[in-house]
Amino acid sequence: MKRLIGAGAIALALSVPALAQSLPPENAKPGECYAKVLVPAQYRTVSESVEIHPGGVKYTKIPAKFKTVQKKVLVKEESYELVPVPPTYKTVEETIMVEPERTVKTVVPATYRTVTQKVMISPAHVAWKAGRGAYEKINSATGDIMCKVEIPAQYKTITKQVIDKPAQTLEKVIPAKYITIQKQVVDTPATTTQRVIPAEYKTITVKEIVEPEHFEAVRIEPKFATIEKRELVTPESIQWRQILCETNVTKAVILRLQQALAREGYLKAEPNGNFGPATKAALRKFQIANGLPQGGLTLSTLRKLGVR
Repeated sequence: MKRLIGAGAIALALSVPALAQSLPPENAKPGECYAKVLVPAQYRTVSESVEIHPGGVKYTKIPAKFKTVQKKVLVKEESYELVPVPPTYKTVEETIMVEPERTVKTVVPATYRTVTQKVMISPAHVAWKAGRGAYEKINSATGDIMCKVEIPAQYKTITKQVIDKPAQTLEKVIPAKYITIQKQVVDTPATTTQRVIPAEYKTITVKEIVEPEHFEAVRIEPKFATIEKRELVTPESIQWRQILCETNVTKAVILRLQQALAREGYLKAEPNGNFGPATKAALRKFQIANGLPQGGLTLSTLRKLGVR
């Protein structure tokens, strides 16, 4: 863990895994600084029709209608009696394998020689490194400063053994062995025949429904009203934004920032070019009031204040 402290800035601590998980934009230019800032949620007002009185249905019960009839009903279902027929057999000859074909292998080992080789262990690349401190850090998720630097390639010389003549395998095939046997197999499989036992019925007198019980429905329409509600368009998020920090800001810019905050009524102290607690508090109040990203001296905040 490396701790970087800048004059008038918040201490910044970053680890290599944290950098790997979240880095500023890849298209950033050398000398630019970025910070994680809190981007407020965006909302819009929409109209919606809501039900204030539910509709319904009023039912009237209509009794069922019946008649007396005679019906033939099943007393005992039709069934079957199974008569088994045994299987018949026959003798057949069959050739079977008693020992499968196999291959005997003889291995001739490989020979080796020693070679020396120069190899690259780390290619030249561009990486993000922790920059000097941000002007404000709300919590551990905001205010991180990152700058892009070039790292040259690294090499080392290694000695290793390589194959001079590869190993060889000699194979000899030993044929399979077979014998002929006799065995009994099913010629005609076992079967069954069916004898049908007829179903039994009787006649009974029953009441049969002519018209089932039912309900007549009267529809009651629901009542609605139009209301306005606040709907989320973009949720609150933490994002990398370009900012001014000790690396790329001057005292003159801070002085113009303080004058703009005082003009807008957010800074009561006298502008002095130093980014102190009063200036930080006034800056955050201005960002919250105008729905701007919070967590650093972002370029969008400077543009909103008219500061160049």
